[in-house]
Amino acid sequence: MWVKSDRIYTEDGLCGGYLSVQEGRFAGVSDTADGEYEDYGNLRILPGIFDTHNHGTQGYSLLGDAGEDPMVHVRGFLKGCAAQGVTSVFPTAEENMIASVARAAKEPIMGAEIVGIHSEGPWLNRTGEKGIWVPWPEVSLERAKQIVSDADGLLKLVALAPEIEGIDPIIEYFLSQGIAIAYAHSDLNYEGATRAYKEKGLSVATHTGNVMTGMHHRDIGGLGASLLGDGVYCEVICDGMHICLDMLRVYFKLKDPSQFMMVSDCTPFSGAPAGTYPDVFMGFTITVTPEGFVLSETGRLLGSSQPVIYGMGNLVEKLHMPMETVSRMASLNPCRKYGIDDVKGSISDGKQADFIVITDDYKVVATYVKGVKVYDSKTEPDVFNTRYWEKKFNS
Repeated sequence: MWVKSDRIYTEDGLCGGYLSVQEGRFAGVSDTADGEYEDYGNLRILPGIFDTHNHGTQGYSLLGDAGEDPMVHVRGFLKGCAAQGVTSVFPTAEENMIASVARAAKEPIMGAEIVGIHSEGPWLNRTGEKGIWVPWPEVSLERAKQIVSDADGLLKLVALAPEIEGIDPIIEYFLSQGIAIAYAHSDLNYEGATRAYKEKGLSVATHTGNVMTGMHHRDIGGLGASLLGDGVYCEVICDGMHICLDMLRVYFKLKDPSQFMMVSDCTPFSGAPAGTYPDVFMGFTITVTPEGFVLSETGRLLGSSQPVIYGMGNLVEKLHMPMETVSRMASLNPCRKYGIDDVKGSISDGKQADFIVITDDYKVVATYVKGVKVYDSKTEPDVFNTRYWEKKFNS
């Protein structure tokens, strides 16, 4: 298979020509094609996005609130991810959805590929700016083992608050299973957070800056510990809402971009129109603002409605960062963190042919996984799950 573009972002730099895919892997860029090809003209071809933090999208939910067959939601979620340029994903699932995600990972790929599972919680702690404390469940090693069992070898990341009493044996257990631990939803100050990274083996900062103590001139908090921590990979939401763009400038001056992984933290509201929705399953009202904020009744952020590709546009067009740098943060960096950069994460000979085609306004035209087109905007212009929307809301 061949595709043509004047702008192909390979691991070695930007070039134009004919991109060859053989047996699902990249096989070079040349000046001519040996056979038929798809011509994308001047559209950009980028490595597929690897989103390691995504709870749902396009009306498909991994939060266990769907009220219908969970497999339908996992499959729809993977297609929705592909429509947003994601080729590899850690579905960030509630506990009662993890087994379904593991089953879906064994099915033929029809959208984004599941390369691991992310459990954000259940042991989290953060009062936050709104001053609303949310309790955590009983700390239980048996529960941790059940999560690992349900994931069937796919659990790659667990996010937790390291200050919770009795959490250390659980951290040690997850680490013994080869699972990365993320610093998340924590009230620790700089000293405590630094100890968690250095002494407890945490290596990822969950949505850096959000739901952690911020930087102050007398104590730079969990945020400062995450940015200054050597070897700490920082998830970063670049929608311009969770973190203002000026703070992102600070991030990328303090820490090398090679240590950042762009994530969406998307929810099923990604793709939903602005409005207020009484949630039948959760029991409270949710608001999607015109800017894309997803808020609870108390004004607390409930994740993002914007995908990683939107954040890439912010960084390139508003912060004037090179596309090559931004693309690595969205694709290659997470592959390096999770040990799959030898097969994924960049357009390079021999790597799995995961790539996307986008317009200059960051709309996804086509998504390919292993050289197979899993999303085409011409034939699948709307993948939003209106059935779920009608069931979920009394509106």
